Amino acid sequence: MWAIEFSQEANNYAFDSLPYNEDVLTAIERLAFSRSGLPSEGFHRVLGMWCIWEICEHTVVYEKTDHDQTIYIWLIKPSE
Repeated sequence: MWAIEFSQEANNYAFDSLPYNEDVLTAIERLAFSRSGLPSEGFHRVLGMWCIWEICEHTVVYEKTDHDQTIYIWLIKPSE
């Protein structure tokens, strides 16, 4: 299981935008149970240890570190 951590900006968006963003937050929770730390739904691009993920009408930018199985969510924003 992956540990999920949020930057201050991502955390602020997560709390300030409820309930509009519930679907994307649920998708992020499911990411914690993935084997690889990569999403199985939506569209994603991997750039080294960075992932840009389009899911639930949002863009999520996160960094994953395999050695300690941590996913750090840097940014969550509505897709344009």
